[in-house]
Amino acid sequence: MKRAIQAGLVAAFLTLVVLALFVGRAGREAENRIDLSPRPSSATAFWAEATIRNVTKHDIVYTIKPGPGARAPRTRTLRVDAVDRIATDLPVEISFDNGRRTGEYLIHPGKPYSFRYDENDVIKVYPGSHGREDAADLAPFVPTPQTVVERMLEVAAVGRDDVVYDIGCGDGRMVITAAKKYRARGVGIDIDAALIEECRAGAAREGVGKLVRFIHMDATKARVTEATVLALYLLPESLETLEPLFDKDLAAGVRIVSHNYKIPGWDDRLVRSEVMTDEKGRKHKIHLYRIPGAK
Repeated sequence: MKRAIQAGLVAAFLTLVVLALFVGRAGREAENRIDLSPRPSSATAFWAEATIRNVTKHDIVYTIKPGPGARAPRTRTLRVDAVDRIATDLPVEISFDNGRRTGEYLIHPGKPYSFRYDENDVIKVYPGSHGREDAADLAPFVPTPQTVVERMLEVAAVGRDDVVYDIGCGDGRMVITAAKKYRARGVGIDIDAALIEECRAGAAREGVGKLVRFIHMDATKARVTEATVLALYLLPESLETLEPLFDKDLAAGVRIVSHNYKIPGWDDRLVRSEVMTDEKGRKHKIHLYRIPGAK
């Protein structure tokens, strides 16, 4: 009898702990969850939520425009590094003033988005954001056109003896191309596990699986001491975040080739910049840096 009472008390205590955790978590999530259902319904809890993350250095004030059945616009303040979760079964339009103009963007159900700086330090909405709380969000996945990949490798003068690292490697095309075209070794790093699997499949398909490897991890915790060439397609605030890693790990003479965006504060290391046009007529900037002197 005594054991039964003790077991009952333990079970009751555990139930209270679980409920407390659930309620606390629900309260925190509710603060950043926006339900756009025209009529309250338990079904909205199962909708795929769109997410918007603020990876800028300032709070963002934006407006969700009224959709079918909505009564009025909703104005939100999204804190630095916070994530809003929008429950909706239809695309919704948001707008915000970035200091130069009011931009309007369409947000689709179940898709991730982020407020980020462009190369001119203007805040815009970009598709893509992993939304995790335990890792830095460095960039959305936007594939570099293959012609630009090949030119970046040419500008960096990649050869057989090089080890090419790509931080935020996406589908792995940079290191796969370096291996296939130049027989260079390569390492790709990305936080998206599905993309890493795609990279490995692509390397196997192109016959370069023994020359390259792909690592699923938060790039801010990576070590790049082995790199002789570092290829990047990251936004300015992400390059600024990673700059201490570059300074710590990269040896003198290492070449860094960056697609579109300059590394803040590295003008004295800039070797050359050029502009090229891809097959669709879009212009792309390529910046080449070199790590100076002995450390």
